Amino acid sequence: MTVVETLADWVCATRYDDVPERVRELTRAQVASVIAAIFASAHSRDAGAVHRAVQGWAAPGPASVLGSGERWSIHDAVLVNSARSMALDYDDYLYMGHTGHSAVLAGLALGEAEGHAPKDVLSAMVLANEIGGRVGASAVLGPQNGQAWSFIHAIEGAVVGSKLWRLSRAQTAHALAIALYQPTFTLWPGFMGPGSKVLTAAHPTIVGLQAAAFAREGMTGAREIFEHRRKGFWASFSWAPLPKMLSRLGEAWVSDTLAFKRYPGCAYIDTTLDALFMVLDEVRAETGGALRAEDVKRVVVDASLLSVEMDNLSSEHVRADEPLSPVNVNFSIPFNVAIAIALGAHHGRALSQGTLDASTAVIRELAAKTELRHDWGMTLAVVRAFDGVAGGTLKALRPGQIAGLVAGYRKQLGGKKRTGLHARGLLGEWSTLAKMAGSSRGRPLRDFTGFRMVFPARVSIETGDGRRYHARQDVPIGAPGQPGRVEAAYEKLARETDLPADRARSLAAALRDFEARPVAETVRLACPG
Repeated sequence: MTVVETLADWVCATRYDDVPERVRELTRAQVASVIAAIFASAHSRDAGAVHRAVQGWAAPGPASVLGSGERWSIHDAVLVNSARSMALDYDDYLYMGHTGHSAVLAGLALGEAEGHAPKDVLSAMVLANEIGGRVGASAVLGPQNGQAWSFIHAIEGAVVGSKLWRLSRAQTAHALAIALYQPTFTLWPGFMGPGSKVLTAAHPTIVGLQAAAFAREGMTGAREIFEHRRKGFWASFSWAPLPKMLSRLGEAWVSDTLAFKRYPGCAYIDTTLDALFMVLDEVRAETGGALRAEDVKRVVVDASLLSVEMDNLSSEHVRADEPLSPVNVNFSIPFNVAIAIALGAHHGRALSQGTLDASTAVIRELAAKTELRHDWGMTLAVVRAFDGVAGGTLKALRPGQIAGLVAGYRKQLGGKKRTGLHARGLLGEWSTLAKMAGSSRGRPLRDFTGFRMVFPARVSIETGDGRRYHARQDVPIGAPGQPGRVEAAYEKLARETDLPADRARSLAAALRDFEARPVAETVRLACPG
C-alpha cells in the first residue's frame, strides 16, 4: 500500500476506545490551551484585521467565533479562530508540529455545527495530531521546520473531516492526497515580521476540510503523493526523508509529547524565560523587591542551536525605526528577556500593542544589554532527546545527505550569523552529533511516553553593583519531562480568559470532561454573552 492508503486505513479503523486515556486527557488540555491562546490575542492588530475582513463577507451560520460569539459558516469561523490562535505564537506543540490550530479548531467547528458526538470529535482531534506530527517529523530534515510546516494543517483538516464524515478508506486516502496536492509552506519574510503570519494555519486547515468534502463527492487524489521520486511530497520538502516516522500508528502515540506554552512566543524561548523568572525570584528574595531595569548591567543567555537560529532569523525583522509588535519579537531571545524584566511578567497582555508601545524604550535598552550565545553541549542534548526517539537517524545518514543538510542549513536559516556559529563548526561537530544521537537506547518509535522536550537554556544576570545571578532550565514548564503538564494548560486558560470567574470555571470543568456534553454547549461557554 502507498503511504496515504496506510494512513487512511488507520484513521478509519481507530475508535475512541482505542485511544489511551492519558492521550485523551492531554488532548482535552490541548483544547484548553488553544482557547486560552485565542483569548490572549484579543488585542492583536493582525488577528483583528482578519476578523473585520471576514465580517465583511460572512453570513450567519452554525459555527462560533470563539471569544466573540458570532456564528458563521464553518470555514469562516475556522479562519478567524485559527488566525487568533496563531497571533501570539501561544500555541501547543508536539514531536513534531504545532498541531492545535487545525486539529482542535476544525474539530470544534464541525462538532458544534453538525452535532457530532463529543467522543467522535475528541477522537478526530487525536488522529489529526498523530498524522500531523508524524508528517512533520518525516520531513524534519528539510527546508521547512516547526511552524513553517503549514502543510500539516491541510492534512489535519482532511483527517478531521474524513473521520467525522465517516468517509471510507478509499475516500479518506483520496482526501489526504488532495490535501497535499498543493502543499502550503511559509516564506520567512512573511512569517517573522509582518502580520501575515497569523494566516499560517488558517487557510491550510480550510483546504484540508475541503479536500475531505471533495473526496466525499468522488474526487480522486494521487495515492503516491508522498513517495513519488520526482515531484512527490518528500522529494519536494525533505533533503533526507524519514518515512519510518509514519510507522507504528496506534502503538506509539506522538500525542504523548504534547506541550503547552507558558509564555506567548516561540517554544525555544520557554526555557530561557523559565530560567529568567527563577533569577527574578532570587533577586526578589534577596533584596525584597523586583529587579529594576536600570539596575541591569548585562544579561547572557546560553542556549542551543534552535534558539540561536530562531533569534538569527527574527533579528533582521526588528528595526529601530519601526514599532515593536508581537510578531517581530516572538522569536527574539533578547526582546523576550527584556519584556519579562521590564514588565515583571510575560503573558498575553504583556504583548498587546499598547503595552509594547508604552514600554518600547526600556525594552529596547534591556534587549541591547542581552547577549545570546550558542552552547554545543546544549545542542547535543537536544539532538540526543529528539533523535533518540527516531532511533539514531543522524548516525544513519550518508555523507551526501549530511553535506546536503549542512548546505541547506546555511541557505535556509538565519542569514548573518551574529552568534559565531558557522557551517564549518556544524560540519566539524557532525560526528559528535551523530554519535550522541546514535547512542540512544531507544528504538524507532517504540514509545513516546518517556520523551523529554529538551531545550536547555542558562540565564546569567549581572547588576550595576556587581551582583551576579544564574539559573538553568532544560525542559520547559508545561512540556513532557516536567510534572504538572496538564495543569499548566488549565492554568494558562485561567490566566488568559477574560470571562466572568464562574463562567471561566465552568468552561474549564467542561473541557476536563469534554465527552460529557454536546460540543456546542462547551463552545458556548467560550463565547461571551
